[in-house]
Amino acid sequence: MSGTEKALQGVADTLREFWAHRPVRPRAGRKLGGVATGIALRYQIDPVIVRIAFVALALSGGVGLPMYLAGWLLLPEEGDAVSPLEALVNKGSSSMSQGQTVLLGVLMFPALAFTFGSGGFQVVVTIAASVACIYLLQKNRGHLAPAATLPETPASPVTPPVPGAPAWDPLGAAPFAWDLPEPAPRPQPPAPRPRKPRVGAVTLGVTLLVVAASAIAGAWVPWFTVPHVVGLALAVVAAGLLVGSFVGGGRALIWLLIPLSVAGFGLTTVGFDGPPNLGNVEATPKTLADVKDRYELGVGSVTLDLRELPDSGSVKTALESDLGELVVRVPQNADVTFECEASSIGELDCLGRKADGSSVRVDGTDLGSDGEGGLKIDLDVHTSVGNVRVFRD
Repeated sequence: MSGTEKALQGVADTLREFWAHRPVRPRAGRKLGGVATGIALRYQIDPVIVRIAFVALALSGGVGLPMYLAGWLLLPEEGDAVSPLEALVNKGSSSMSQGQTVLLGVLMFPALAFTFGSGGFQVVVTIAASVACIYLLQKNRGHLAPAATLPETPASPVTPPVPGAPAWDPLGAAPFAWDLPEPAPRPQPPAPRPRKPRVGAVTLGVTLLVVAASAIAGAWVPWFTVPHVVGLALAVVAAGLLVGSFVGGGRALIWLLIPLSVAGFGLTTVGFDGPPNLGNVEATPKTLADVKDRYELGVGSVTLDLRELPDSGSVKTALESDLGELVVRVPQNADVTFECEASSIGELDCLGRKADGSSVRVDGTDLGSDGEGGLKIDLDVHTSVGNVRVFRD
């Protein structure tokens, strides 16, 4: 067997060992399904770190949501012989009802659709990194017993003293004439405080170095954009938290991970090609020539009122934003052809056709209350994140 085959065999054995001794979801101390608490108890790490990891994964393309649901379905609850999913296929009994198990399974489909619809390669890399973290946990801490099930050390039996004997002579070996006063206890020197590993300080220093080096490299290498630099900083902080979960310390990094995760989510979801254009745009053109070819905005709302246009002729325009609300009012009798889209996530309501969720789109033609004829309007309304409304009133 070659070295590569041995390495793959070792990885497979570790993952099989993880499944055989997988975490158990406790009934006490959990916030939702007990997945994060069960993992923390199994590997004796801080539950807050595991919860923050799930939140960070949820903000990184939505991976955390299906992973949490998978843990809920595949990890048994405290006191159960099998997991809810195994109980559903008659491999044992679980305290979760079959209806709840089916509901969690149904929720898995929109969670996976949102996750893989938000970014293919990035999602695959995130899932691979999560599996690697599970492998490292099992490899380095799989031998530890769950903190909730560690047996207590039995106390040593104490021989009862002979009645009348002093405490320093519980066997009563000395004559009572030797009943000396109790010896004064010697003062014990204070125990030295253990030094915690300086994981947080080291991680913060490495993060600042990475950001500074990326800013300098950005003058020559176009790849070092703001979203990429935030992603590099997020990776360094996440690595510091992972190291801290093994050696202790680094919990304060959570307060750095949260804003970086939110910033990374915003920068990857909303595509800014330059300085963001912020504010609100309202336009009420009165002639066909007044209608612009395009109304663009970075963050904010665009309201276009076309009800004062003449009753004949044709006009075509587009509305586009990165984050915000796009609203178009059209005349009652106009013939409207429309395409409405939210490329990342949003809610659409375009002349009665509705959709909401991740990467949604509706299109069609609405001839108004008088049927075909009159003013013709062609609309292309697109947002990355936000709401789109096209209506008559």
